[in-house]
Amino acid sequence: MENTSQRTMKKGEKGFFALADFYGGGGQALIGVLYFFFLTNVIGLAPALAGIVTLISEIWDAISDPLMGVIGDNTKTKMGRRRPYILAGGCLLVVAFALIFLPVKGLGQTWKFIYCAATYLLYNCVSTMINVSYSSMSAEISTVSSERDSANVLRLVVSTASAAVCTLILSLVLDAYNNGKINVTVLYLIVGVCFGVLFALPVILCAIFVEERVEVPENKRKFTVVEIVEPLKNRPFRQLVGMYLGQALCMDVFSTGVAMFATYVTKPKGSVTLFLGIFIAVQLLAFPIVNKLIKTVNVNKIYGFGLPLSVVALVAFALFGSNLTAAYICVFFIALGFAGAQLTSWIMFPYTVDAGELLTGKRQSGSYSATMTFARKSSSALVIFIFSMVLQFTGYKESLDVQPPAAQNGIKYVMAFTCIIFMIFGFIMAKRYVLNKEKNKQVQSFLALSREGKLDELTEEQRGELEALKKSLS
Repeated sequence: MENTSQRTMKKGEKGFFALADFYGGGGQALIGVLYFFFLTNVIGLAPALAGIVTLISEIWDAISDPLMGVIGDNTKTKMGRRRPYILAGGCLLVVAFALIFLPVKGLGQTWKFIYCAATYLLYNCVSTMINVSYSSMSAEISTVSSERDSANVLRLVVSTASAAVCTLILSLVLDAYNNGKINVTVLYLIVGVCFGVLFALPVILCAIFVEERVEVPENKRKFTVVEIVEPLKNRPFRQLVGMYLGQALCMDVFSTGVAMFATYVTKPKGSVTLFLGIFIAVQLLAFPIVNKLIKTVNVNKIYGFGLPLSVVALVAFALFGSNLTAAYICVFFIALGFAGAQLTSWIMFPYTVDAGELLTGKRQSGSYSATMTFARKSSSALVIFIFSMVLQFTGYKESLDVQPPAAQNGIKYVMAFTCIIFMIFGFIMAKRYVLNKEKNKQVQSFLALSREGKLDELTEEQRGELEALKKSLS
């Protein structure tokens, strides 16, 4: 067997790899901030139907995400296992964006619903091709853990910066649309066309210039329930999924609700740009600190450290958030406490894949990535569905400049208390996370021996250590 321990990245590859997550951060921000608002306030789809659109796509994702993981793991081409799908997805992304944001205002509710459901399903298929494959590559671009870590840290910088830039641009565009400064055609050209091209280009460049370096297994995997759920037998990965889901749900709640919160709840009316700017600026400022701590502190501790502060700030947000100044202050402390959770999940991901390879002898990066991708997309769909139901049953009307008190309270309370629930869940998962720095070193050491076919040469003491390690991970 080839010794892959020295298969490192070429100069410039880290940059191309990281730039591809401009879509990961910015695309998710765009969907979170704008899509629900677009469905209800731009094309006039009823809130309940808008929620069902996302729910249908989520049901399909439950099949397509794990299927894409198995397909990717079974692919063997000159380009590798992941790059063909990243390339195809990047090319299709422009078309998908152009379709989901097409302002079909002249149709009735039924035809609007059919069109939106069909195009959002298409978008999610394209997103699955890109995200599952790209996330799998994060564990396969290098077999040197330190180099892989630095590439994933750089990826998180790009993702966070992209979310910041895109969110702020979108909030400005949204404010301009709400104030009548741009019409629906300009809105479509900016969001449906320009952003589609902007997101697609770095994805395509990644597919062309970034290589995969983990050895491809000979055995083919089948699309079965056993194969799909096998990554969940990995204890650290189960805990990571819980942490990632808790973090993603909180971010989606804030992104989805902030436009309506600033428009209808605060007195005087708030700025979507400033709300989002505060939140993301804190994340960016916290990043160098988190990046430095990762080298010496267990990542799960960084994840959970500030969450109690966020919970307290969210309670204050629910009680006093109608006051604009109080809302801005609360959002600052929510973001400050949330920074660790926001910035750490994907740094942990490759190590859980390594742990899975040690446990099973199979490197199922595709299935692991599919589970994470499904968790991420399901969080968006769930949040949009929750918001749609709250608005539907609290008397929200998109035609009203001033919403009834029940709708205003519904927006405020669903943002505050759902975030509290999700943060507590993520905090609990972080406290239970077992893959600390010491165990990571053990996994890397035994995995290197396994790849070289030397596990049979272990001493009795080393065998006992390996068995104890496997038991703690399963």
